[in-house]
Amino acid sequence: MLCFEKPFTFPSAGYELSAYIHIPSTGYSLMVLMLHGFTGNKIEASRLFVDIARALCRAGVAVFRFDYRCHGDSPLDFEEFRFEYALEDSENALKYILNNFNPRKMFLVGLSMGGHIAVRLAATHGEKLSGIILLAPAMKLGEVLRDFEKATMLQRVDNYVVFWPLRMKLEAFENMGKYNAIELAEKIKIPVLIIHAKDDPLVPYTQSTEFFEKLRIQDKKLLLLDEGGHVFSTYTSKTKVVSEIVSWIKEKLQQ
Repeated sequence: MLCFEKPFTFPSAGYELSAYIHIPSTGYSLMVLMLHGFTGNKIEASRLFVDIARALCRAGVAVFRFDYRCHGDSPLDFEEFRFEYALEDSENALKYILNNFNPRKMFLVGLSMGGHIAVRLAATHGEKLSGIILLAPAMKLGEVLRDFEKATMLQRVDNYVVFWPLRMKLEAFENMGKYNAIELAEKIKIPVLIIHAKDDPLVPYTQSTEFFEKLRIQDKKLLLLDEGGHVFSTYTSKTKVVSEIVSWIKEKLQQ
């Protein structure tokens, strides 16, 4: 199927956020909103989001991917980031899609922190969604950040935490750790697919198994891969993730 790809911007909280859309020849009736991870972007590691988007587009599903504030090509420096910005930007992206494209069916794909955000959107806007796909979802952000700090990947300097070539305000970092999406499991009423690698060094796959067990819905699937790391950075795991997402969405479209 022919697909058209277009970069553009959309408004959120007074800013214009960088986005990209993949449009199949069949149009916008079926759409996926992609939510990237903490420190990530709309392309994601090893072009994971690009490959998923193009595979979905070939299957007749339009895809919208974007950068939160402080990430990728969107406004503000990373050190200004707050989790609430990503949550607000994601909600605004969902509203933008619903208002401008009016899809017949709408899905979310979230990686890591984006998976956490997808759960929150599904808990509050579930009636507008047909399903969510969670990739290595960081359900308990506090646990993830504590492990991150224990592994000496960051240092506290003055009123900031410094990690890799980045820094973030200490208050925003500590506030981010208060968010736990597992407590929202009982509010999810739509189909859920979770994919997580057992060798994920950043987010324990047990967060996915715990969330999966707490889901009250019947239409749920958990796929645990033996390898792939946090962002499915091997050819085998990445290929598996892409094919599973396309197959799962195709299945939901037939229901």
